[in-house]
Amino acid sequence: MVTIGNSMKHLRLCGTKVFFILVLFGACALPAYTQENSWKELNDKTTSLLQKKRYADAIKAGEEALKVAKNTFPSGNTRIADSMNLLGILYRTYGRYAEAEPLFHQALTIYKESLGSDHPSVAKVLYEIAEMFLLQDKYAEAEPFYKQSLGIYEQVFGPDHPGVVNVLNRLGELYQDQKKYAEAIPFYKRALAIEEKTVGSGHPDLASAMNNLATLYYYQGENMMAESLYKQALEIYEKEYGKDHPLIATILEKMADFYEGTGRKNEAKQLRERAKKIYSNYQQ
Repeated sequence: MVTIGNSMKHLRLCGTKVFFILVLFGACALPAYTQENSWKELNDKTTSLLQKKRYADAIKAGEEALKVAKNTFPSGNTRIADSMNLLGILYRTYGRYAEAEPLFHQALTIYKESLGSDHPSVAKVLYEIAEMFLLQDKYAEAEPFYKQSLGIYEQVFGPDHPGVVNVLNRLGELYQDQKKYAEAIPFYKRALAIEEKTVGSGHPDLASAMNNLATLYYYQGENMMAESLYKQALEIYEKEYGKDHPLIATILEKMADFYEGTGRKNEAKQLRERAKKIYSNYQQ
């Protein structure tokens, strides 16, 4: 009986010890879980505020999210990089480039070490760094970051994936801003070709790309190509929005500039008058 009693006592003590350990573990784990949830809520809030263009509020939430991330996750965790990249975008939006740049580079290091140098998250930060330089007209600094980003997206998703369109358009814009039209055109053409496959040849998103590409062809003296693209863009917008929409007026003005520059003054005058009428109707 003594033996049985001792055994029962031992079991009770063990049970109490196990229960105590579980309670202690739960007490330790709960704050960490709560902190992780807090970070996620703050990060989601920051993203939502950014999308709503409430930048000042977004920065406050983003700074708090990064603080929580650093206190919650081990150094080098990708969630810290997520917050760094997001806050970098917000600082960049406000022109706070000196604060944005180190955050982007720290995020880039974390992603490379944790996910590998060819991961899409690496490409995303490279793109954001390039955007920061482009906004400052630092073309030489922006170009290699765009190209590295493009290379990763092409490797991961393929050369004709919709994910590469943004980078192609930005490279086109980078060269266009420097008046390197011959270098800009292939990037715009490739982006346009991908979008035609993705959304279809009559989609309104294509009209803007066609309009931009037409202007580059005009600057290059390739007038037949320019006119063809202007007319295609105009036709798409008219089908989508009707003939009196303000977007129609923007293309009409571009076309008028083109006709004026190529000596077709009567056609230019007619288009300007039509554009003027559209604008006046919307101002009433």
